Amino acid sequence: MRTSPVVRVLLAWLAAGMLVASRPSAAIAADTVPNQKLLDLMAEGKTETDLGHYDVAIRALSAIIQAPEAPPTLRDEALVRLGAARRAAGDFAGALESFQRVAKAPSLDAQTKALLVQALGGSLPGADRWAEIWPRVSFTVDRSVPRQPTLAVVWPDVAPAKTYRGKPITLDLKDGEILDLFRLIADVSGLNVVVHPGVHGQFEVHLQDQPWDLVLDRILSANGLAYQWEDNVLRIARPEELGPPRRFSGRRIDVKYDDTDLRKALAELAAEGGATVTLDPAIAGDVTLKLNQVRWDQAFDIVAAVNGLDWARDGKTLKVFPASKSRR
Repeated sequence: MRTSPVVRVLLAWLAAGMLVASRPSAAIAADTVPNQKLLDLMAEGKTETDLGHYDVAIRALSAIIQAPEAPPTLRDEALVRLGAARRAAGDFAGALESFQRVAKAPSLDAQTKALLVQALGGSLPGADRWAEIWPRVSFTVDRSVPRQPTLAVVWPDVAPAKTYRGKPITLDLKDGEILDLFRLIADVSGLNVVVHPGVHGQFEVHLQDQPWDLVLDRILSANGLAYQWEDNVLRIARPEELGPPRRFSGRRIDVKYDDTDLRKALAELAAEGGATVTLDPAIAGDVTLKLNQVRWDQAFDIVAAVNGLDWARDGKTLKVFPASKSRR
């Protein structure tokens, strides 16, 4: 039996990785407090789901949804939790119906939408970014596993989900700092992780035994970021900074720069490939970077990209210029 790398930061997993039971009811914050019977049914639905008594939980949550006096946001929360209970019971079609119903509800607010994202296995960004983007977060039906249809989160400003191939990890964390995540990913994957300037954010995630690149993709997508996996390098940046992948064929080298002059670093990397470099007069700065066994031309490309530069090859000469300038 293969043992997966596991990172457990908080013990918040409930039955089958469901929802955090300590989360306050969305309805209490948004509406007049519902009657005690409905509150008791919600408490019963949460508790019985945690205990694995899914039939009991489904009956309690369904009773809330069918109650004419149930406030809209309480009904929406019940739909989310009903979907989670149905999925845990193996009723994937029923779970999808519940999730779709709440996703289309006109009363769906930011807090209940966040609960839905969590129920679907998505990562939440920090509070400020969530307040900014939550109206633009949408959902789509995922039938990639025909017998287990589900609803998938569609984050604004990022590309659709990728095919994942990383080792599984468990990550259960609230108020995480995204830069700390990259150190974890580097340890788990063994890749060179290169983070472009300006990358920052927070996240909340509860995922169990999922490929590390799926976990990374969900956290990055929630923060409007993306990654590009090329050979043994993982580059993380805003989507517009990750252009079409380039092909690299140079010999492998180790790179270590510590506040090294940028122009000197580019010249040294070009020399590793027997090339010379011509630099735009405006290029200046320092570079701090450590890479293990990367191709020299890929290292050259990384140093250029993280400093807002582009380059073109002209025989044995590499021409480097600010990315805003047209290629000559």
